[in-house]
Amino acid sequence: MDALFSDTVARLADYPELGQAGIIPGTREMIPHESYRLIYEISGDAVWILALVHVSRQWPLLQGLSEP
Repeated sequence: MDALFSDTVARLADYPELGQAGIIPGTREMIPHESYRLIYEISGDAVWILALVHVSRQWPLLQGLSEP
């Protein structure tokens, strides 16, 4: 899994718009594995990884609620 995530992030370094528009405005998302969503944003020439979330988790988190 680590290699899979690392390969996905390496591809983003070369092709930052590879993922699709994210749920949260200004973000993008990729599915590197059927069970995980990688959320990132592009800022200038940098790609910022914001979260790696299991698809069974609520994303984005609802404000004021805590996860179990």
